[in-house]
Amino acid sequence: MLWGAFDKIIHPAPTMPQISCRHIVDVVTRRVFSTSSLFSSTSSSTSYPLIRSVLYVPASNSRALTKLDSILHSGKAEERPDAIMYDLEDGVMPDKKNEARIALQEYLMHMKDVDKETSSVTKNINKGLNLLRINRYNTPWFNEDASLAYDMSTIGLIDGIVLPKINHGKDVDDVSCHLLLQFNNVVSDTTTSISMANTTTTATTTSPIPLWAMIETPRAILSLKEITSRTDVHGLILGTNDLGKDLQLRPSVGPIARSGLVTSIQYTILAARAYNKIVIDGVYNDIHDENGFKNECQQAKAWGMDGKTLIHPKQIAWANDILGPSDEEIDYAHSVVRCWEDAVNMSSFTGVAVLDGKIMIEELHVDIARRILRQAEMIK
Repeated sequence: MLWGAFDKIIHPAPTMPQISCRHIVDVVTRRVFSTSSLFSSTSSSTSYPLIRSVLYVPASNSRALTKLDSILHSGKAEERPDAIMYDLEDGVMPDKKNEARIALQEYLMHMKDVDKETSSVTKNINKGLNLLRINRYNTPWFNEDASLAYDMSTIGLIDGIVLPKINHGKDVDDVSCHLLLQFNNVVSDTTTSISMANTTTTATTTSPIPLWAMIETPRAILSLKEITSRTDVHGLILGTNDLGKDLQLRPSVGPIARSGLVTSIQYTILAARAYNKIVIDGVYNDIHDENGFKNECQQAKAWGMDGKTLIHPKQIAWANDILGPSDEEIDYAHSVVRCWEDAVNMSSFTGVAVLDGKIMIEELHVDIARRILRQAEMIK
């Protein structure tokens, strides 16, 4: 059964929730957030494990959740995703939102209990990330989604919140402010309060929970700098289906399948690398087309993306294999590092080494090789 082929439901946007958070000015509060052991807003891709595969799991799909349980506790590491994205947004019909939220909370708490009983690794058995995609800020489901995400993150069951349909930095700021207010309600006292300055100047707030931005609208592409430069945004996830729809691209297959998305994808990668964030490719819709999926993974790897979002468990092993370093890449990386280290120890070293008598090696090539070797070590 296809996990991720969900119909888009068009519904009118209700009145935006009123949150009186415009300017965080309390220095003590900021210090509390920056030193919190529960949450970190420091953005660095080096703080995350290798993320080759991100599996969408609709929270309303009990069969998918049951299957996920067996996948995460499987003995085959290559068949386990590096990250899970529990979905309360497009993957759940409007009339199933509340039911899905309750089911997800019960599932996560069950997984925590199971892990305690078996003494296995907390949460995801492969030490991957657990992300939760909530509904957009201007929907009637946002408040309860955000509350669930916050509660689950405080006990270590959710590692980050995925924000859909982001158009500009203000969208992220609205969510960050909401989460700050929730955090303040938990720890508030006379010395750690949030002072709201109702002024005309809007300051950027910082979420106490890591955020991941879905890049799936033309306006998001044009606002990538203001979105990606935020310290609480830890990664970008391409929503290529929605982006293609908004760009009015016609369905296509083969070599030209993503030609209309190239500019948007490359801008997203540039922004991610400029601000040291993780960048994840969009989904591949045909779960039975193994060759087509693998070709997109090869394309994503060649373009410099970290991983790919998946709509079916059968795609996990394919993504992990291709988006991780190959044996040939690892062997070559070892050769580069050895060549460089040998050259550095020579009295005649001039800042350049020569591999196999023909390939020029500079320090930048060594940095690339060492990054590949670190990735290989993570997989082990």
